[in-house]
Amino acid sequence: MVPRYVAAVSVLAAVLCLGSAAQSSAPAPATSSQLPATSSSQQPAGSPSQKAAPTGGLVPGAPPPSLEDLPPDPHTPTPAEQAEEHQQRILAAITRLAGAQARWGPQISTPGIAISLVEINRAKIPDGTTRIDYQITSSGFTPGEKLSLIRWPLDTQARTFMNGLTVNASGVAVCAPPAPAEPSAPAKARAAPAAAPASPPMPGFGAPGCTDTMQPNQPLHIQTTAAPGEAIRVALIGADQKHGAATSAVPFPITSQDKGCKLEVLLGVRDASLVLVEGTGFPADKALKLDTITADNTRTISTKSNAQGQLVVALLSGAKGVDAGQTTVRYIGVSDAPSLQTPAAPAAPAAPAASEPGCSPAVTFHWGKDSYKAD
Repeated sequence: MVPRYVAAVSVLAAVLCLGSAAQSSAPAPATSSQLPATSSSQQPAGSPSQKAAPTGGLVPGAPPPSLEDLPPDPHTPTPAEQAEEHQQRILAAITRLAGAQARWGPQISTPGIAISLVEINRAKIPDGTTRIDYQITSSGFTPGEKLSLIRWPLDTQARTFMNGLTVNASGVAVCAPPAPAEPSAPAKARAAPAAAPASPPMPGFGAPGCTDTMQPNQPLHIQTTAAPGEAIRVALIGADQKHGAATSAVPFPITSQDKGCKLEVLLGVRDASLVLVEGTGFPADKALKLDTITADNTRTISTKSNAQGQLVVALLSGAKGVDAGQTTVRYIGVSDAPSLQTPAAPAAPAAPAASEPGCSPAVTFHWGKDSYKAD
């Protein structure tokens, strides 16, 4: 059976190896070989001859070539075209990053395997920020199997943070006891000739083993600080690099709730020039509208909820001429734009569904220079 989990971006595919085995390829762009042939050999016999094109000299009886006969020069992109191409590449990269962050969690996890970050302590430290301690609990892993910890901080790539972990009988991630020492050469000679096959290499060569800093069977503690809206993203993957699970936690959420609807802003990068706006409790399977307000500029964004009334929008922050500010995102309702599925003349007006609350949450976040501050 083909796994249904997919890699979020190429770096995650390389590190997590949770990618799908069946990926669809994009259609190839059209090439000149797909254009109709215009060779003179295709002219029917007896047809009038075509005027020959100049081939370095004059054709007897043919008029001399003019400037209109010369082939056009190869097009050199103008500065405006180059800037547009650069902008499109940036937008494509942003789209991939936002999509990877939005899918981090159950969507890229192996079916039947899940992990959670469980907060066990938070306390102020001397620099005035708050240190949060997490443990990882899991279900679906085999107790004793070797696992690696992946972390994905803001503005960096996901990477293997620690090798040599496992889960105990309660599903808590712990440091696996070291493997027994190999017997001496004479003892090996007396041992049974059938040797166990070698284990696959652990992912993330160069990452430290847990026994460098932990005792065997000691629970794994993840200690971190975070800014408002910053997600702590982790994953555990098996030694075969083909199964694992990802999860995240937001120690200081930026949220707003109203009448059962909730909007939350997650940092996509440290300066909040890219954020994810996630929503729950909205009308299911509907075209929805959000307003974003930055200074005196208001822009309406169209999106769509899923069958569970959830939405995710990637938003580029900022305003022309300023390097910092704040943006407010507010829900303004269901889009009433007509569609092909809209009946021309319904028999009777449909009563509003119970799943369509009349809510109006609005959430505000800071972006730009010096906006990232750990709480």
